[in-house]
Amino acid sequence: MSLTAPMSALVATGLLLVGGLHLLQVRIDEQRAVTPKLQRFMYLPQGEYLRGAVLGYEQVVADLLWIQAIQAMGERKVTEEAGHWIYRALDVITTLDPKFVRVYEAGGIALVTLVVLPEESNRILEKGIQHNPDYWALPFLLGFNYYFELHDDAKAADYIARASRLPGAPEYLAGFATRLYASAREPQVAIDFLARMYEQTSDENVRQVLERRLKEVVVERDLQLLEEAISRYRALYKRAPERLEDLVRPGLLRALPREPFGGRYLYDQQTQVVRSSEMKERLKVYEKRRQR
Repeated sequence: MSLTAPMSALVATGLLLVGGLHLLQVRIDEQRAVTPKLQRFMYLPQGEYLRGAVLGYEQVVADLLWIQAIQAMGERKVTEEAGHWIYRALDVITTLDPKFVRVYEAGGIALVTLVVLPEESNRILEKGIQHNPDYWALPFLLGFNYYFELHDDAKAADYIARASRLPGAPEYLAGFATRLYASAREPQVAIDFLARMYEQTSDENVRQVLERRLKEVVVERDLQLLEEAISRYRALYKRAPERLEDLVRPGLLRALPREPFGGRYLYDQQTQVVRSSEMKERLKVYEKRRQR
């Protein structure tokens, strides 16, 4: 029995689609031996062009590309150039499937942890918000970027407050936004922010980056705590302490904080400077605000 004209056209279209995807995969495979995984995305056409070419299979192709992107982002070292390929892949995938919220979320985090590209991360997150305005995690991640990467505390607080008003948002977000408005540069605020981010992601590479950042901020919090105790000791005894242990005996500290990297906190009595044995420089962004 002969096929009707519409059915014949559908079969022909299907064969063209399969053939086109096969040729694209062959082209990528030809480069596989000499091209890093992330650079394979350079062979992708623009998202709008690809969307028109896949003829209703947008979600299927988006899923396949996302699987490849996850594998590529799992590489141990991601260079800045590779980060741009990640962004390109994310943009193509989300053009094919604008409701693919996992791509916006995981991709937005990857662009500021595996590599430092906050502007690209913001663009992909803003695109996600445009197509998924009720998903609280996207403005939350924008708040993270503005706080840690762009140091714009007001915008960070605005986005966290926006996230707190969306369906499904954790109850702590509203109070956290208030803390950001009031005392954004306090180390404890950063510690809480990083801890929430750590809980939210399951990517092991991203978790390692966040864990290191968290420990760095803990060091800064501890150094400020020790400096304040030294200052109170001087006011009480009219001299500097000889060692950090002297801060515990009069009750200025309950105990000396533990250095999170496994090192020690060192103290120079002459200069009264405290530092971590494991960090060369302090995190200046969390320095105490001067009294006006």
